Amino acid sequence: MERKTERVDATLARAAASNYWTEAEAQAVLEACEASGLSVAEFARRHGLGAQRLRWWKKRRAEETGPSLSFVPVHVAAPASPEAQRPAGTASMEVVLTRGRRIRVEPGFDAQALARLVRALEEAC
Repeated sequence: MERKTERVDATLARAAASNYWTEAEAQAVLEACEASGLSVAEFARRHGLGAQRLRWWKKRRAEETGPSLSFVPVHVAAPASPEAQRPAGTASMEVVLTRGRRIRVEPGFDAQALARLVRALEEAC
């Protein structure tokens, strides 16, 4: 495990010193960023990298692989008051993102637009 950490550290050091990243270097940097649990901006700052470059590679990877699907916990809660209830078939949804941001989705929403919005908010610093 220590050897892998040394390789990742070496890759991050090379990436910080270089104006050009290979696909393999970019992949290693992105994996380290995701594993860190830090925002892209914070990870870039800590490792002397350009946050914009990380975002570009992240976007490029997402375009090549398509949308990534994952399961997220869903909590269903009753409305706060009877007045807040809507007639059957007109319920809204609320999406809570990892940093506590909330998106209220009304009936008839555009699923692709919502997916783009969630990706943009999750990637934002």
